[in-house]
Amino acid sequence: MRAHRQRYYLRTRVTHCMDRLDKIFELQASFDESVQNRAPFNEWSKEDRVIALLGHLIQESYETRNTLGVVITGERKWWKKHTLSAEKWSSVHEELIDCLHFLVSAMISAGLTPQTVIEAYEKKNLINRKRQAESY
Repeated sequence: MRAHRQRYYLRTRVTHCMDRLDKIFELQASFDESVQNRAPFNEWSKEDRVIALLGHLIQESYETRNTLGVVITGERKWWKKHTLSAEKWSSVHEELIDCLHFLVSAMISAGLTPQTVIEAYEKKNLINRKRQAESY
């Protein structure tokens, strides 16, 4: 009986997460459509759109690192105490959401759906777990 409840709980969580991922993709697609109507983005090839979006994702990643106090070289001053305030963490969260915004937009432009993302993630997760188990 306990195993049955655990499977039900896991299925419910996965369904809930899938619903949320669907919502994120839906919101992003709607936003992209509104932006594309004002920009020549539609005229670009799929490859050029994805390249541009990944460039923005990289930029947002650097902004997140900078917010965390990581200098451009990628090193932290190990001798200094690095404690972020709640306000700073709020900025980090905002930058991470900006990263998600561009990542999801790139996924949509590349033809991925929430379902294909979940399937590809599960497959890659198994590969990564196997690699870690084998000291990859």
